[in-house]
Amino acid sequence: MQSDQDAAHDLGEKPAIDLPPPAAPQAASEAPEPALEPAPEPALEPSIDELLAECERSSAGGRHLDGVAQAEAVLARAGATLLQQAQARGILALHRLRLGDYEASVHQGLLALDFLNGTDDLLRQSKVHCTLTLAYSDTGLYEPALRHALAALETARGSGSALAEFWALSRSSMVHEGMGEAERGLELGRQALALARTIDDPEASFVGLNNLGDSLLELAQAQKAQNAQAQNAQAQNAQAQNSQAQNAQMSLNQALLLVREAVAVAHAQRHNFYESIARTNLVSILIELGEHEEAREQAGRSRRLAKAHGFRSLEENNDAQLAEVARAEGDIDGATAMMNAQLLVAALDDDPALHIKLQQALFEMHKECGRFEQALEHVEILHALILKRTTDTAGIQSQMLINTLGIEQARHDAERSQLDAARLRIRADDLDVQANTDPLTRLPNRRALDRRLPRLMGRSRDTRQSICVAMIDMDHFKRVNDEHGHATGDQVLNAMAGLLRAVTRDSDMAVRVGGEEFLLVFADTSLECAEQACERLLSSVRGHHWEALAPGLACTVSVGLAELAPGETVAGWLARADAALYQAKDSGRDQLVTGAVLSAV
Repeated sequence: MQSDQDAAHDLGEKPAIDLPPPAAPQAASEAPEPALEPAPEPALEPSIDELLAECERSSAGGRHLDGVAQAEAVLARAGATLLQQAQARGILALHRLRLGDYEASVHQGLLALDFLNGTDDLLRQSKVHCTLTLAYSDTGLYEPALRHALAALETARGSGSALAEFWALSRSSMVHEGMGEAERGLELGRQALALARTIDDPEASFVGLNNLGDSLLELAQAQKAQNAQAQNAQAQNAQAQNSQAQNAQMSLNQALLLVREAVAVAHAQRHNFYESIARTNLVSILIELGEHEEAREQAGRSRRLAKAHGFRSLEENNDAQLAEVARAEGDIDGATAMMNAQLLVAALDDDPALHIKLQQALFEMHKECGRFEQALEHVEILHALILKRTTDTAGIQSQMLINTLGIEQARHDAERSQLDAARLRIRADDLDVQANTDPLTRLPNRRALDRRLPRLMGRSRDTRQSICVAMIDMDHFKRVNDEHGHATGDQVLNAMAGLLRAVTRDSDMAVRVGGEEFLLVFADTSLECAEQACERLLSSVRGHHWEALAPGLACTVSVGLAELAPGETVAGWLARADAALYQAKDSGRDQLVTGAVLSAV
């Protein structure tokens, strides 16, 4: 039985706002004459912030009906800001969860997040995500529960609150256990407890200890059940069965230590509800360990504590545990009588899980004793209870999913107009990029060169800085395609684009002119510096690991370089670079040739 108190969600955020106390009444001897008594002033209506503070305190005190009324009063106020409405919805989601209204809890929580996600209030976001995690998890919707658990953890860590991170880890642990991922659930539970031990928060310490102990108890019970099935089927050898039994015993011993410490922490806090929960878990562990005398003693103590403080559900669970102790000791008739008596007096409609547990135990005990007619009666009731619970849960799940989809659709509709406008802008930008980009290498194409080169040349003239252009051609590229295939040829061109980017700056421009031919524009660069950059390019191409693309592959390039002369046209400048390129190829390839600088054209 994992503990989950309302104050657990406050994360240290309780506002310190109190409503003004009523004025003390006057003594009778001091009362003025009735004719002179002023008319009573109307009571001041609490402010929105005061209502929110009261709503938080109602959560901490378990007064959920009051909390619902206070939160709804905030939402009904005409002057409530969007932030105050979001705060009210976040607290209302928790109150609705505690009252078992999962549908309303999810509805309010998602509406709260709609606003909070656009703020930097990560702590409050984490709180709401924790509430939604519980709402979805309690109804078996583990996929959305896990999504909100991860969001709770992310926002908690972003907020820097160790306490918020503890609760997010605890919620994540519960979700993974519900999904059947026991090991992951235990790992998260251990992380939560380790974090709780670093926080000066007794409640976090208790919850971390108790919940991890409960998880270990469930693991041990599952291990015992698997071992029993294996023994019945003789599916494992004695060594494997012994190992499983040892693992179960180890889990129980760890659970015992943790829950005993949880009892001590709750007792020191004088937190009767927590102590009753922890002692109930302790009884279950002691029964599994065969410590029947102490189990009976602890069940009695827990029952007296629950009865004294009105914890009816816990009291009824303790009654069932006392019957389980009798059963574990071999007193089947006594256990049967105790459980039959409990069926007559317990408010089982409010606790379907306990009702199912009692019917299951009675079925098993009657069957064990050969009382098959009675066993059949109980198994029929058991199946009806399970079917009803499954049907009820499915109905809640479907309605929650419908509401979730409705809220998400409304949010999408609100965002659609903004997205449509942004999409049109992006589409226009994409079309422009596509028109000016080579689709294979993602380098600018000839069209981009025609658009940008005149501006680069104009800036060079204005600043009187040199500008150079290099024409580059892959040597014997046809041979690459012929010997290694066009797919390899495309990979070579992509690799070449990367090498060109490596020798250019943001102010430069690397272009794929066409086929295996490229062009580099070196802005604000002297001819000497451009020659050095081209030599580095030749070296990097020569030394590149081309064999990674195809065995035996080697590539080189030829480069023709030209510096823009004063008054020279674009066509003349590029023609000189192109002529230098052909000279480099005619001279044996894999080299740089610089075209002569003209004084005038």
